[in-house]
Amino acid sequence: MWDAGEVLAAAREGLCAREAAVRAEQAVHGLDSLSEVELHGVLEAGLRTGGWCVLREQPYPGLAGSRAFRRERERCDFALLPAGLTWLRDGPASLREKDARAGTLFEGMATDEPAGAADPEDAYWLEVKVVGQHAPRQGVPEPNGAYGSELVRAVADDLLKLAKEPRASHAGVLLVLFTEDEATAAHDLDEALHRALDRGAACRGYRRETFAVLDRIGNACCTAALVERALA
Repeated sequence: MWDAGEVLAAAREGLCAREAAVRAEQAVHGLDSLSEVELHGVLEAGLRTGGWCVLREQPYPGLAGSRAFRRERERCDFALLPAGLTWLRDGPASLREKDARAGTLFEGMATDEPAGAADPEDAYWLEVKVVGQHAPRQGVPEPNGAYGSELVRAVADDLLKLAKEPRASHAGVLLVLFTEDEATAAHDLDEALHRALDRGAACRGYRRETFAVLDRIGNACCTAALVERALA
């Protein structure tokens, strides 16, 4: 159902479009100066070019039979729905509604739902992390002293998070990595993945796409890498 290469290419499209825009504007601050939340908007624009419905900040479905409230569940940065589907079924909420009807005249009544519904297993669940080899600190660009540890945590923490969500059948971690050059990105991503595996995270491997960015603070390369969760 889902092609990781297509998801990655769409995300890259959004990043490249913003990079082209800031160059055309001759902006003082580049793509690597945006916060992670700001980059979510950039990525959303790119992901929509894939023809999917793109939902942000969606609560995970949890285990089968869960009745947890939305506020009690961890959230995912993006949930992509196949073309033609527009909303995501919320299993815990449906079960709570069924519980509330139990013992009443409405107990056996079916609940109407609008067209275009997707089950959690239909969606592609996408966590996003942004890491820079050089980063602005209080407005001053400098080498990121926590770069290595941030990169390892970005991979390991979200893979472990996804592993707890069996109904998120299709899922991955999208890393947006800013580095001095492509060789650094390739080496550091491989190293981070090995260290994440040592911490108990599991994945099916990763794909990456790289393009040049205007060097304003020490980063001349942007790499979008999609690390897919291991299948159960």
